[in-house]
Amino acid sequence: MKYRKKTIQELNHLLATHQVTSEELALDFIQEAKKDAAANFLTTLPENEIIAQAKAIDAHPNFQSLLTGVPYLAKDNFATKGIRTTGGSKILENFIPPYNATIIDILNGHQALMAGKASLDELGMGGTGLLSAFGEIYNPYDKKRLIGGSSSGSVYAVSKGYVPFALGTDTGDSIRKPASYTGIVGFKPTYGALSRYGVLPYSPSLDHPGFFTRNVADMAIVADATFQHDAKDFTSQEIPHKDFLKHLGKLPKSTKFGYLKVVQENLDPKLKKAYFDFYQKLSEAGFEVKALDFPKELLDALPSIYMMISFTEAVSTHSNLTGVHFGERVENADYETLMRETRSKCFGPVVKRRFLIGSLNLKKDNQELFMNKAKKVRRLIVEELNKLYNKVNILILPAAPGVAPLIDEAVEYETDHDDSKAFINDVLVLGNLSGMPSITLPFVFENGLPIGINLNAAPKKDRLVLQAAKKVETLLGYENHDYLDKKLQADKTLEVGECGVK
Repeated sequence: MKYRKKTIQELNHLLATHQVTSEELALDFIQEAKKDAAANFLTTLPENEIIAQAKAIDAHPNFQSLLTGVPYLAKDNFATKGIRTTGGSKILENFIPPYNATIIDILNGHQALMAGKASLDELGMGGTGLLSAFGEIYNPYDKKRLIGGSSSGSVYAVSKGYVPFALGTDTGDSIRKPASYTGIVGFKPTYGALSRYGVLPYSPSLDHPGFFTRNVADMAIVADATFQHDAKDFTSQEIPHKDFLKHLGKLPKSTKFGYLKVVQENLDPKLKKAYFDFYQKLSEAGFEVKALDFPKELLDALPSIYMMISFTEAVSTHSNLTGVHFGERVENADYETLMRETRSKCFGPVVKRRFLIGSLNLKKDNQELFMNKAKKVRRLIVEELNKLYNKVNILILPAAPGVAPLIDEAVEYETDHDDSKAFINDVLVLGNLSGMPSITLPFVFENGLPIGINLNAAPKKDRLVLQAAKKVETLLGYENHDYLDKKLQADKTLEVGECGVK
């Protein structure tokens, strides 16, 4: 692939100086996607539409936008007019929306090239990449390991360098943890910063659209283009202080970083050392780093609260998937039997299990027993985070407790919370419960596999979290964008960018 692993800025230069056309980029991507079809990272490759769109862009390019002619993938839960949108589920296998998601329309306005629909765990439910109805997706650096989910196809394509950015959604950590497992940048903005109109919902109070890129500057470019208020999404809100790319390198020296002591104490010893060495690096760069208290009982509650809220909301948001109005159906004269048999046939086992748990929570007697209490605990978590942001500006969390797990060791989310350290795997859920902006970027490598670091800020402080990410990227020495190709010795050390940690 001639233009593989190019950044948005690099492609923009090539396009604006007429060294390449959008059509050539489209054909280059199509050829590579077909060669790698066995990876299952795409649900739909609309060749005719891609080429037609590329030709239209080439005919009247507007290079005032850095995205003009640049290819990207849309996770297959973003509605695309006239192009199949499956949600990774058999029940929507042949669903063709009559409209675009708002984000798709915005990117069309910037003349970005939608090059395909990326695979996902069914209906966004899952964190493995193994749960799409259209094939499993593996980690591109070790096929025996998970890639993470649910935004599996999007993270695969960006980590392989097929496209410089891709759309994802994040309900628990579905952008940020896969980014950790594949060594790229994954950003979940403030809740409401990006329109959810036209995005198949999983859990509306937790769902966040977001992006994958290979570096922080590209993330700022995509955020600049897409952060817009949308009257069609009642949760949409204006985010102040944008101009992300313009201000990216201007992190105030007064910025205070913090980390949770209880989280740090429960990390693997080598990873814990890597973090402390990095905190020293931040201090040497002139930034204050604080150790912060956070109630462990609230962290321990994260998995339960997430499951309680998301599974229950999922039952309601997917109640229209009956096979009656749209989607696949099992023919039957009786409505109730039609719906039951359609759902039994077309939903996978994880979706069925989550619907079962969610339905149980919706029973009248259980709403107070489970759901209302879950919402109260959510409020306590948000209040504790608000207290932290009175002390620091940026909260550092582990994007993952280690490298991508082996597939043979994978277990479903709702069955994996039996030990006292389980919250470490779910700490990124804090970002969904609170709506705060949260970004993962590469941190360390272990045995040639990446582990990410996660940065967070108070809601609506998206520019600050991007500035902090840029500073961290610089301190770690990952600005040359070729860290994904770095050959590391297969030993038992951790290498941390240019920080000298081994």
